Amino acid sequence: MCFKEGMVAVGGTGGDPAGRKGFAVPPLILVAALYAGGCAAGHFVSVAAGVAFLGSLFTVLLAVIGYFYARNRNHPLIYALFFFLGVVGVRLAVAEAVTPLTAWSDHYAVVCGTVVAAPEVREGEARYLLRVAEARIGEKRFSGGRLLLVVRGAEKVFGYGDLLTAKGFLRVPRAPGNPGEFDYARYLERRGVSVLLYARPEAVTQAGRGSLNPAVGAALWLRERLFAALDALFSPEQSALVKGIAFGARTALDPLVNEAFRETGVVHILSVSGLHVGLVLSFVLGIARSVRLRSGATLLVSLLVLIFYDLMVGAGPPVVRATVMAVLFLWAKHLGRERDWPTALAVAALIVLLANPLAVGDPGFQLSFAATWGILFLGPVIVNLFESCGARLQRKVPPALAWGVAVPLGAQLGTLPLVALHYGLVSPVAVLANILAVPLTGLILLLGLLAAVFGLFYLPLGEIMAAPTGLLLDLFTGLIRFFDRLPGAFFYLPALPWGIVPLWYGLLYLAVLRLSGRPARVAIPGHSGCGPFLARAAVLGLVVVAWLGLFRWVGGMTPGLRVDFLDVGQGDSALVRTPGGGVILIDAGGWPGELEGKQPAGAGMRVVRYLRRQGVRHVDVLVLTHPHEDHCGGARAVVERLPVRLVVVPPLPRGIAPPYDRLLDDLRARGIRVCTAKGGDRIRLDPAVEVAVLGPLPAGKAPAAPTLNDASLVLRLRYRERSVLFAADVEQEGQGRLLHLGVRLQSDVLKVPHHGSAHFLPAFYRAVRPEVAVISVGTPNRFGQPAPAALALLQRVGAKVYRTDQDGAVSLWTDGHNLKVHATRCFLRRAA
Repeated sequence: MCFKEGMVAVGGTGGDPAGRKGFAVPPLILVAALYAGGCAAGHFVSVAAGVAFLGSLFTVLLAVIGYFYARNRNHPLIYALFFFLGVVGVRLAVAEAVTPLTAWSDHYAVVCGTVVAAPEVREGEARYLLRVAEARIGEKRFSGGRLLLVVRGAEKVFGYGDLLTAKGFLRVPRAPGNPGEFDYARYLERRGVSVLLYARPEAVTQAGRGSLNPAVGAALWLRERLFAALDALFSPEQSALVKGIAFGARTALDPLVNEAFRETGVVHILSVSGLHVGLVLSFVLGIARSVRLRSGATLLVSLLVLIFYDLMVGAGPPVVRATVMAVLFLWAKHLGRERDWPTALAVAALIVLLANPLAVGDPGFQLSFAATWGILFLGPVIVNLFESCGARLQRKVPPALAWGVAVPLGAQLGTLPLVALHYGLVSPVAVLANILAVPLTGLILLLGLLAAVFGLFYLPLGEIMAAPTGLLLDLFTGLIRFFDRLPGAFFYLPALPWGIVPLWYGLLYLAVLRLSGRPARVAIPGHSGCGPFLARAAVLGLVVVAWLGLFRWVGGMTPGLRVDFLDVGQGDSALVRTPGGGVILIDAGGWPGELEGKQPAGAGMRVVRYLRRQGVRHVDVLVLTHPHEDHCGGARAVVERLPVRLVVVPPLPRGIAPPYDRLLDDLRARGIRVCTAKGGDRIRLDPAVEVAVLGPLPAGKAPAAPTLNDASLVLRLRYRERSVLFAADVEQEGQGRLLHLGVRLQSDVLKVPHHGSAHFLPAFYRAVRPEVAVISVGTPNRFGQPAPAALALLQRVGAKVYRTDQDGAVSLWTDGHNLKVHATRCFLRRAA
């Protein structure tokens, strides 16, 4: 695995013995880096598919001509062409994912297609990736492309290769509603999908068997048999964990367990990658040694086993990367060649990106390659530091101990900025947690798979293997929960600027050079004399790029009053941050069943994730405007994950809403102060901001509210010359009472009451006369909200209307005089 011709000189930890000339990098590494850079840049370039195709042909033609006719075959232009190949590759992949069905969103369709991947089964839902054979929308017919079939409430699960006929409604996935949220549309785009079909179980039937890949079919058949054995041998929680560790299947895993894995920095254990491939390969090599298999036969058997394992787990970028590198290392050993990990890493990247250029935007791809680079590039340096420290203390450090720390530490350093960017998280306990958890992972993987295999043939024999595995699983989850509960085990960070990525890796690279005592040298092939200049230019470029990103980030932190109306679906939640640093959360959204604790990953977690991405570490005041689930259902998730100092609720007697009463009892049991508020009260948090409670009226001044909506807390927030009215869900009766009382309603911004329903008084909107009206509403909406009459009236009174179902989260900022509005999806559409 060595390439000695046409090397690129780069300062590093190799090369000449004196370490003064840097080390030689094969051109293949430069090609892989440029192609990956082109794939990344392709996401920000929008061209038609035909133009991209012609551009790719032209680029290939130039590359061929340049290679055969240029005097210098290492000319930089030839390498630069691979960058443009990456750009056009991404654009072609994006165009391929788009089908004619995307133009028929929200239309009823009949689709016939073949299941081309393992189904994703969650509680009460199954998702199938279909290759469309035919689709009918009215009299129109389409064919080709892919879509994702979503069946809710399904009891029967179909499998790979089944030909299905489904009737339902098409829907195009939208960009995330809240900044920093998981981009499901991009995730599907990387799988070649641009449209979903939602169908009921009775509307999905099997029409036969479609064409399938025999190898994939065999791998997924065995996987399903193993899954069935695991379900029979373990409890549902333990079975889900073994499936996650052995096969990367996390759909059945408890969301709270998944969150604990992420916070302690060991979530990679549940995503099949180098760790799993290494364990499987070690098992295969151990058997090969025991039967004294020859080197060539060992290579062949390892290749077949790893490919079959890849097919079982879905062949994602991390596992393909690990498989390619493992096979190349075995091949190098078989040929008696030096193992060249940078070249192997570059080959793996090229294979993954040539198969799917869109994978460059996959966090799994980025983290897998960054972790591998960190282990292989930083690991030896860390080991040398351990040995140097041991020599100074006149103690010999065992290599196993040094590498046992260097591997997780190198991986954490290599992935730190990417984890912070993608997940807004830093875990100081990750290194120690990995040191203790990884050995347990190997045992669980081995014993769990053996238990499943034995259980396929004879269940009692599988139960013998399952007993120690169950003990290890309990120890494993207990260990993760222990680390997760340690003070300071993890920190959630506000959204960071993209500039930290090049700055971090540039500084990390220079630190390694410093520790190794080697100068930084960079040379383009054919231009070896410009090394020192290019090295300084590269460092300067990294600093400039990083500072541009940091400047833009800091520029967005202008002091003032900020109000964010979150996208929580059919519900309400608004975050208020005062100039003095106070935090008020008005409602927390809620999905069906969430108020009773049946939706642990519901709207409340969307609110929590948003708060964390915004750098909010506590909530001073949580206002629950009324007991309806779409307003207070997510409160439990908020108080479980963030300190809440005060909860404000309307004055309602117990017994009206028992789940709401139990929620308040739980809050008090946690030591959180719960107080009631009524019209005429004030919430004092920031001297510069006045928060007045307008309704409900005090007892004795008005009859009891006929509905819980009309008993909602109505707040008017004022900061200098600007004001915001939070009207909760008050309807005609509640609006009429506020008008009759004569309170000041006029406000610059109105949170439109009851999601813009038709139950309103025109006089109420005229009294408010807002410049901006925000409607918090979900889609699809079976309540007919927002009502056309409400929208028309708001426009007549001069309000610019924003809707969270269309615009995503709506953020307002004011210095008390000027008012700026930012809608998340509008910004993303402009960026695209």
